[in-house]
Amino acid sequence: MSSEPSDEIKLRRLPRAWRLTATAVVLGVLATAQVVDTNDWFPLGSLSQYATARDLNGTVRSISIDAVDASGETLRVPLNQTGVGVGRAEIEGQLGRILDDPSLLQSIADAHAGLHPDDPPYRELAIVRSTRALVDGRPVGDATRETLATWTVQP
Repeated sequence: MSSEPSDEIKLRRLPRAWRLTATAVVLGVLATAQVVDTNDWFPLGSLSQYATARDLNGTVRSISIDAVDASGETLRVPLNQTGVGVGRAEIEGQLGRILDDPSLLQSIADAHAGLHPDDPPYRELAIVRSTRALVDGRPVGDATRETLATWTVQP
């Protein structure tokens, strides 16, 4: 008989049950997020945006926000942390809510005013969808632009 110590660790029932339950819950949330197709449960949300190939001869759509500032100039709102503190992906993720209630764009104007107090304030904002054709995976022609919603900024 060997007298060497064993490296085996045996878990008691409660710790083992707890680990199995936690694993089942995490896997359940992951599976549900995939079925519901939502990114709201990140990092356990759907990653389907990366799971399918794009048609190399299709179209690409992107969302941007245009602003008319107090000087009358029309410019593209910089959708990043230093521009208005919100990224384009966040806008795209909330697009349905914004289209249902364009007043949500007020927070973009307020963020711009807070982050760039020396710049002319925004007076009007527009959600714009650009669509670009692809041939062999490369953009061709000019993008078509469609205004989806507008908001007159409140002082």
